[in-house]
Amino acid sequence: MTGLQLATRVSAVLAALWLPVIACSGGGDGPKGNTTGNGDGGQSAGGNGISSSSGDDFGGDIGLTSSASGDPPADAGHQTTCDDEGNCTCINIASIGREGVWGPCSSDSTTALQNWLNTQSTAQVDNYNTEKPTLTPEFLAKYDVILLQWMVTKGAQNDDGAPWQFTADEVNALKDWVNNGGGLIALSGYQCSGQGCTVHDVTATNQLLSFTDIQFNTNGVLDPAQSGCPDCNCWGGSLPLGGPLAGSVGTWNQDTPIGKDIQSVGAYIARPIKSTTATVDCTDGTNNFAVHEEVGKGHVVAYGDEWVTYSGQWLGTAACLDPRLYTDPNSGCYERSAAQVFQISQFWYNVIKYAASSVECFTIEDPVIIK
Repeated sequence: MTGLQLATRVSAVLAALWLPVIACSGGGDGPKGNTTGNGDGGQSAGGNGISSSSGDDFGGDIGLTSSASGDPPADAGHQTTCDDEGNCTCINIASIGREGVWGPCSSDSTTALQNWLNTQSTAQVDNYNTEKPTLTPEFLAKYDVILLQWMVTKGAQNDDGAPWQFTADEVNALKDWVNNGGGLIALSGYQCSGQGCTVHDVTATNQLLSFTDIQFNTNGVLDPAQSGCPDCNCWGGSLPLGGPLAGSVGTWNQDTPIGKDIQSVGAYIARPIKSTTATVDCTDGTNNFAVHEEVGKGHVVAYGDEWVTYSGQWLGTAACLDPRLYTDPNSGCYERSAAQVFQISQFWYNVIKYAASSVECFTIEDPVIIK
């Protein structure tokens, strides 16, 4: 992830999309430090729409389940720990693979997502984005969630390099880790579309997903040029996946933990997903764009695009977009930036909560997020 050292642990601190540290107790090992006990329950601030809600492990509403006393309940397998400086961690995430290099203006970064994961949440993230880590039981035991990104040797525009290769022992170690409760998130669609293009961004991912019911296809879908999207310029070129926006494609399933409370996200040249038993979270009836399934005690999520990682989709800003587009009442993009029409943060909240088995201490005090 841009600007971060390999395998650097970054603890939760206060930032723009503030995620409070909410203590939770339970079994399992966590980072060394001072373990917190009971924490405050959900808070509300009616003036700005911030509120808490209750749920039960995705059987109902997604969010913090509070006890009668207002304290969060035990969260089996996870434990909030704090170091001597007050930096607290609820879950550990390993991001494996390079980040996208396209996005709005074909020059966007993933800074907004990285800030959210690395400095604005009770998650602690290690980044393996230039060198392939070896997936041993010891390596995997350090993490609650693995995020699979663009696992290639170069990762430059128009130059993937060769895909990373994993041994059978590594695939089996990942399989055992997921079956024992690990959470796996897989993205795709990082590069390459069109006739004669060799797709590398699914090779390593499909290898690591081989023990699941999920595989990425190599064809490209969700191309704005083929959908007749009239307003895609407002979002830096991305196509609305789901929702009522003109030119949108597909629908998010409101009855699943991944699709709940998502109307639309921006996407561009995604990979459709092949599965037979996984639950479909987003589809156009022909192509599946997001699916999830339980594997043993663990959870697996697959999403066929990477535009949910780009800052231009999180913030609604990009170098090629004049901010006056969104403030001029005479503009076709008036009050319709990507940040205003897409639910990118909701997507990531849902995905991480599900992958980590509804971690009760991972929550967001932000009016955009529906819990």
